[in-house]
Amino acid sequence: MFSMPLLAIASDGARLEAWMMSSAEWEALKASYRTRGLTADCCGSAVVPVTSQTGWQFFCHKGADCPVRESPYHMIAKTVVARAAAALGLDVTTEARLNDGAAIADVLIRHPSWAVAVEVQLSRIPLIAIEDRQERYQTIGVRCAWLVGYDVPGHHPRQDLPLFRLVRPKTTDAVPHVIVTDADGHSGRTGLAGFTTMLLTGRISFQGPAMPASAPAVVSITSECWRCRRDIDLLTALINVPEHTIFAPRGVLSARDLTKIPQLMALYRSAIPKLLKAVPSLTTVRTPPPGKEAGGAWAHCPWCDAPISLVKLPDDVFDSHRWGRCWTLSGDPWIPGPTAARWICRGIE
Repeated sequence: MFSMPLLAIASDGARLEAWMMSSAEWEALKASYRTRGLTADCCGSAVVPVTSQTGWQFFCHKGADCPVRESPYHMIAKTVVARAAAALGLDVTTEARLNDGAAIADVLIRHPSWAVAVEVQLSRIPLIAIEDRQERYQTIGVRCAWLVGYDVPGHHPRQDLPLFRLVRPKTTDAVPHVIVTDADGHSGRTGLAGFTTMLLTGRISFQGPAMPASAPAVVSITSECWRCRRDIDLLTALINVPEHTIFAPRGVLSARDLTKIPQLMALYRSAIPKLLKAVPSLTTVRTPPPGKEAGGAWAHCPWCDAPISLVKLPDDVFDSHRWGRCWTLSGDPWIPGPTAARWICRGIE
């Protein structure tokens, strides 16, 4: 395995940051690095300047003994954030050591009157670990924003913990997106560079406090049965259910995981007659067929009973902008109210 830092230290003490060097400067460094004595700041290993096939610049060294292991996604995200901040005329440093190494910021951004760290967290860690690191930044007067590549169980939007959902691209050399919400409550995705600009120019603000949850309900998206070709309401999730650390973060349970929580499955089954009376086009959720258990529950067409795999549900099924229609378990139509506790992006780019 190889590590891919953006920062290298030359033998004369010079700090070289891959993200800020021009193509000409980078090529010159690649031709002369053997005489510069370049080492990684993270572990002191010798590094080599490298350019990826799609043009991303980074330093590389064998990572067997290095405590810092970062993926291409991580390197690209740090590069995009750093360049967007630098374009605003701000002082930017990557892999910055703070408070004698007590904190190492992926990207540290300084203004004459404030300092902001941006942390890119792609590997799963507990919420308490994020909170602990946030406290370290607070004790040294640095505001920290988190770009997290997964849903964090138990997390609700909080003003003291700016945490945003980073969506990994399908290819390892592409730029990630961030899930954002506009002032009208509509969720969507924006490019990481544009998001960074909004974050640093005061166009992202917190709105709260959180409103109490409503009764459990089912949500659907409009679809078409693969067999009979009739329109269906594909049941995708149960919402406003008791939170489950693994299966129902934020009280939203994907339909494919319904059979994994027997109490909710029993509650749903008892509601099926009322739901189908109110919504004849709504699919039903059943246990998976033999040999298909790994993919979770299956939906079934209300017209022809064709089985419909739920494995390829959208990654953002937990976000309200994907909810087409909603009904309580008694069959009453329900319109979700806006989530009061949220981060609002104004002027989404």
